[in-house]
Amino acid sequence: MKELLQKFANTFANQLEKMTLEENEQRSVKHPIIFLFIGDSVKDALKTIININEEKWHNSSGVLYFHAYQTNTITNENVFSFKMPGQGLDRKHIRKSLYEAFYRDETLLIELNKTYRRLVAKLAEYGKVYSSLQKINISVVTSVHDPATILLQEVTLLLKSILRDSSKTVEVDLYGLLNEKQDDENFAFSTSLGISFLHELDMYQQDEYTFEGDLQLTEDGFKMPVGHSAAPLFDLVYLLSDKNENGIISNDVEKQNYEIISNLNLLKNRKLITEYHEKMDSYNHQEFKRNIRGSSNEPVYASAGFAKVRRPNKPIALHAASQFFHELITSLKESSHTHKREKIISLLELSESHFQKYFQDRMPSVQKLEDMNGLMITNSYQTVKKMSVREAEEYLFESGTTIFFSTNFEEPVQEYLQQLDLKESIERCLYENIIQDEKYGLYSAYLWTSDNIDGEFTIMGEIRQMLLETKNDRLKAEAKLEQYYQQSVENCDFKKSLLPFSDKKNLTSFVNYFFDAVYRVKYEILTLDVKEAILNQYQKALEEHHAFLRDKVIGIDQALSVLKQSAAESLYDSDDYLDKNIPEYYGDIIRTITAKLKEKHGTAFISNERFFGNLLSLLENGTHSLIERFITICNTEVLTHEEFHHSFEDELLKRANVRTRYDDGTILTKEDLFKQLYQRMHQNSAIHIEVFNYTQENRHEERYFFGDFYSKLMKFVIEKENETRHFKVGCAHEKKSSGIEKLSLMGGFKLKDLMYYQKGTRYYETYVKNGYEFHADFYQSNTYRTV
Repeated sequence: MKELLQKFANTFANQLEKMTLEENEQRSVKHPIIFLFIGDSVKDALKTIININEEKWHNSSGVLYFHAYQTNTITNENVFSFKMPGQGLDRKHIRKSLYEAFYRDETLLIELNKTYRRLVAKLAEYGKVYSSLQKINISVVTSVHDPATILLQEVTLLLKSILRDSSKTVEVDLYGLLNEKQDDENFAFSTSLGISFLHELDMYQQDEYTFEGDLQLTEDGFKMPVGHSAAPLFDLVYLLSDKNENGIISNDVEKQNYEIISNLNLLKNRKLITEYHEKMDSYNHQEFKRNIRGSSNEPVYASAGFAKVRRPNKPIALHAASQFFHELITSLKESSHTHKREKIISLLELSESHFQKYFQDRMPSVQKLEDMNGLMITNSYQTVKKMSVREAEEYLFESGTTIFFSTNFEEPVQEYLQQLDLKESIERCLYENIIQDEKYGLYSAYLWTSDNIDGEFTIMGEIRQMLLETKNDRLKAEAKLEQYYQQSVENCDFKKSLLPFSDKKNLTSFVNYFFDAVYRVKYEILTLDVKEAILNQYQKALEEHHAFLRDKVIGIDQALSVLKQSAAESLYDSDDYLDKNIPEYYGDIIRTITAKLKEKHGTAFISNERFFGNLLSLLENGTHSLIERFITICNTEVLTHEEFHHSFEDELLKRANVRTRYDDGTILTKEDLFKQLYQRMHQNSAIHIEVFNYTQENRHEERYFFGDFYSKLMKFVIEKENETRHFKVGCAHEKKSSGIEKLSLMGGFKLKDLMYYQKGTRYYETYVKNGYEFHADFYQSNTYRTV
């Protein structure tokens, strides 16, 4: 369920940027890009960069990824993988052994060729998503400390050679990830591996660097040479550390590095359609490369920093969804309290009129008591008038009245009660009259069949009360019957004649009274027995169905709990400033939206087929179906609301002031907001490499912003940047309203300028002195090493 909610939040975040736009022209890359990941250490980078590209680039479906790994990789339609040797290699010679194992096992080279050719075939299939296939960009991503870097030149140059068969230009950049955080027990050894790779990298980047090897294979197994004439292996090398130029390691630095790699590829290769404003200074790759090189004859490197101030779309989506679900469930609960007792009882056919219908349809008619008048009477009134009514009945009728009542009333009622099965009838009432009626629904059925909820009316409470009253009425009737039986005949309330010769008339009057009074009470007791049996069946059936409904409601409550938890977790790594007041601000918005929906569709709108419809039917396939339906409702009824369409800065300003009264003098102005946002971007966009500034001969910097060039915030930050900085400032214009991203570029430093290199060299030299071999023979014989 959480995955479903995360997908919803991601989709919303992507859609929100496009909601007010016809198209976001610059989020497409012009030429094909192949990401080449080398080593196990970049598996997470591979997964994350795929997600970032899918989220940001319109034609990300055409981007291909290759992973040369040793132990494990990931599965994805656009990911091709190749397993390098890695098992049982000696730690002391791990890089050299890996290199030798690759050349020793020809099946590895065969498999690598096959995989590359499948990749190139896939690229041809995806060609239509790009403007041109005349140029192909390879972006190599690796961790400098990964042993697999020993095969960097082979893996890179073979792919470049195969791609040249189908493209005029193949351009290769390298993104090297450095780990300076000393929390690994193998830190010294890992750093030594990194330094060894940097030595080789400096060799690769020499103008005189060459390569030739029989790496390419035909389908018949014939080897073909792969060559690289005198020139640097990589067009440009970016080194990105987990420590920035101020020596600080932030919590999310890895994710930032991955975003830098994605944005650098977009900046270099984005599709340009619209005409640019004269102040929109666009990135020029060759110009940047020349500027960082300056007059140096040695290899130089680049790094970057990244910062963003963006509307937190995912937390907004999850909090809005959580609040909306809460409002809907609260509305359903409140709706169940608005109906009168008489109406609820009638829906379940428990009203007095329904009981009378039961008695009328299922019991012998009370009029049948008149047939008792046909029983023979041969005695006189004078004989019985001093007797009790019980004695008189036995004297006059012996067992005739008892037998008659038993035969005509008690036995039919007992037989009826034995066959009484109201389960289907009760289910019909519950489902047709309540659950399937949008005015009531599942929650009403659940709450009304509960035992007791804070003193609110419930059917179960009403049934218990009815049962109590029925038992009390029976006791009263039995007491009344006993009272009748204990009376003397002459004291009974019937019309007596004192005239002579009225004995027979008085006896007849008594008998009529006796049947009407005594046996009507007995009949009443039978009706109470029937009523009690009916109530007992209702109680049992509704208890069973309440347990069933409780499970469904628990499922709904669990869904709400997951929504609330997902919303809360979305702020775990919260930016206290950019995420400020999300629950409060969007809580108000959702309450307003819900009120409008009630006004438009009625208070019971949630049970309308346009919304949840029959909740019970929806839950038949589990809570997952409920969440899927709820997400659809959110997308159509909530997220399309105008409150979700504000520009980034307007939304943030409103949200920042949601708790502020306009008369207390503490309201945040738009100018103050812009200043704070600019300062945050400046502080957070520090370059992700630490260098000795006094050793760096040529430091070239450029700044690029991604966002709407015509927005007030963008104009403000560009003007501010031009006022205070003395380097190129550009804007990659995107018609989006969700925020601004800043990419800081810096280049011109050499390896010896790196703090990582200077501090790590002593580890490297120590291991070398102790017999560790970090390089293969190709490095030992190369004469272009200058570090």
